[in-house]
Amino acid sequence: MVLESRTNRRATRDAGVLTLMANSTADRYERDTIEILKRLSRRPIEPTPDNELMADLGFDSLQVLELVGELEDHFNIAVPLNSLTHIRTVRQIVAEVRTLASAESETRS
Repeated sequence: MVLESRTNRRATRDAGVLTLMANSTADRYERDTIEILKRLSRRPIEPTPDNELMADLGFDSLQVLELVGELEDHFNIAVPLNSLTHIRTVRQIVAEVRTLASAESETRS
C-alpha cells in the first residue's frame, strides 16, 4: 500500500514536471515576442495576445518590418513576407513564430 502510494505520487509529480516543461517551452515564444514588442514600441505598452499591432499597440508599417527582423534574429527563423498579410494580433504573430521555429528545428534535425 505504501509502495503504491509513492509510485502514484511519483507518477503525478513526473507528469506535472513534463506539463510544466511543455508549457514553459510554449510560453517562451509568447513571452519573448511580447518583450520584443515592448522594446520596439515608441510608447509604453503592455501587449496581450488579443491586441492588434496597429489598432491597439500603435505600430506603423515600419515598426512591423522592424518586428519581423527582430523576431527572425531572435528565433533564428525566416518570416516570408506574404505571411504578414493575415497577421493582425499578437496571438497570430506568436503562432506564426512557433510554426516557423518548429519547421526550422525539424530542418536542422
